Amino acid sequence: MYLVEFFGLKIKPKITKGKGMWNPLPTHKRADGIAVIRDKDVNLFLIPSDNGYIAIDSGYKNSFSVENGLKMLGIKPESVKAVFLTHLDIDHAGGVDAKSKDVFPNAQVWLGAEEEKYLNGQYARKKIIGLRCKSPITLRSDYVSIYGIEEVTIDGITIGIVPCYGHTKGHIAYRFNNILFSGDCIISDGNNGYMFYDFWNADSNQLHESLKALKEYCETNGVEEIVTSHSGTLKTVQAFDGINEKINWRKKGFVFNKNAPYNAYKE
Repeated sequence: MYLVEFFGLKIKPKITKGKGMWNPLPTHKRADGIAVIRDKDVNLFLIPSDNGYIAIDSGYKNSFSVENGLKMLGIKPESVKAVFLTHLDIDHAGGVDAKSKDVFPNAQVWLGAEEEKYLNGQYARKKIIGLRCKSPITLRSDYVSIYGIEEVTIDGITIGIVPCYGHTKGHIAYRFNNILFSGDCIISDGNNGYMFYDFWNADSNQLHESLKALKEYCETNGVEEIVTSHSGTLKTVQAFDGINEKINWRKKGFVFNKNAPYNAYKE
């Protein structure tokens, strides 16, 4: 097991327990038909298309929660035509990891060209005591590298490509109509949006600048709803209210969202 993967699976649940940091949505279908699947502390999303679904992210490796969620919602994994990855962290890209069970076997995987540098080792996901910790994710060779395009249409669904670097060096948010799937750009306390927790960011200063640009993008393109990966949804008018504040999640007695589960990893 990679060091980054060990930390994400074993350490992160312990150091965040009781702090209200993760508040994913329950598995359900929204009124607009978008499917939401909860996998421990994170959500992935499936947008209905002409002949199936387009996924935003894919959950953890070998996840029973994703398999059960698909069954609960009556969605066949083979019906997913494409998976757009916000970034390569294990909770977002594990479901399409080439060395694990592929939850969406017929899907074309899309990944930002800058994020691709984690695959070939140009970027390390974390540096600990001088040790470069690689991403634990590998992808099938037929994935599509996103470079220089603002939107793509697959199976009747147009997805806007919105780079938002900083959480990882190649992180991308995705727009569908007036909805933005923000990945790990933004975290919500149930009322307002904030910049994602510092420890997990590759470069928080870069993320702060990206969020200022993202706010302008949302205003220009009529985005009305921000759908986060770890903390539910926000109206766009609230989503950027706290981006200039640094969340001190290490503070004794800290609880970010009192309505969040005590331990998001126990479903």
